Amino acid sequence: MKVAVVADEDTVTGFKLAGVKEASVAKEGDEFEDALYELSDEIGIVITTERIAEENRESLKRFRDRRDVFPIIVEIPDKHGSTQSQLQEMVKKAVGVEIDLEDI
Repeated sequence: MKVAVVADEDTVTGFKLAGVKEASVAKEGDEFEDALYELSDEIGIVITTERIAEENRESLKRFRDRRDVFPIIVEIPDKHGSTQSQLQEMVKKAVGVEIDLEDI
């Protein structure tokens, strides 16, 4: 199973340096969706950033609706870190309680 990255330039560069061969710089709209559909059928995991995924939520939904299980799309923080709302949601899922991160 191969890994591909579809993300911003900095993220793509980092993963290329780590040895990922299939990587596309694509940030928004049609550019992002086209990059997903150009991936090889051998790709099992697609890595993108949380911010790009959030900006392209509809494109990701269309892509997932046309595929069965693979590829799995993994959203990672970019160089600016995780977005606060996503962190709150992860904590809520993990512990079952919503917290206000400004109180921490």
